[in-house]
Amino acid sequence: MSEHSASTLRLAMVEDRPQIRVSVRQIIERELDWHWVWEAESLHAARLNAARVIDVLLLDLGLPDGTGLDLVAEFSRVCHVIVFSVLGDEESVTRALELGAAGYLLKDSPALEITQAIRSVMDGGAPLTPSVAAHLLRKFRKQEAAVATPATAGTHSALSALTPRERDVLLALARGFSYDEAATILGISRHTVGHHVKQIYSKLAVNSRSQAVFEAVQAGWLQPDHE
Repeated sequence: MSEHSASTLRLAMVEDRPQIRVSVRQIIERELDWHWVWEAESLHAARLNAARVIDVLLLDLGLPDGTGLDLVAEFSRVCHVIVFSVLGDEESVTRALELGAAGYLLKDSPALEITQAIRSVMDGGAPLTPSVAAHLLRKFRKQEAAVATPATAGTHSALSALTPRERDVLLALARGFSYDEAATILGISRHTVGHHVKQIYSKLAVNSRSQAVFEAVQAGWLQPDHE
């Protein structure tokens, strides 16, 4: 992951529609110490910029020369990738998270949600547009009745080691709430949320919030009535 400078946050975007790139760039350039490093309209153009150091990449999935999913694994090794797409279906969301996306926003997200999502990933969060989180919750329900396979048995065991409060925090994260929002909902401090997240990481043997949520999705463990 690229090292984050406290003074400058470096961003880029892969999007084939010029008007969307212009709109998002205007949002980014209104923020102090945020720097728009590059933009690209295709997989090929993005790869030509791969050597230019950035902290966050906003990535469309529907590109003229292929799917942006092909870039998620490549760029998530060197920066935080936030999918920014009209595609909010269950398959696209789970595949993007599996490949290493740090967050998932739909293109109708307001400017404030975009800037909050960027701040969230830099703070270790995994922002999800509410409708995207709803897709995941529906997936939880579908998988709830499935019998655990040998591949998921280890995850089930790890999940069972979570405390009730850690389960509450994980469900809040799966729904796309920020640390502050989760703290408000659960009636605890933001610091306590962060502590629970670290415990979740340790117990599930993951390194990011998106990975923790994905592990729970795959195991069919999370469901709304765990609140």
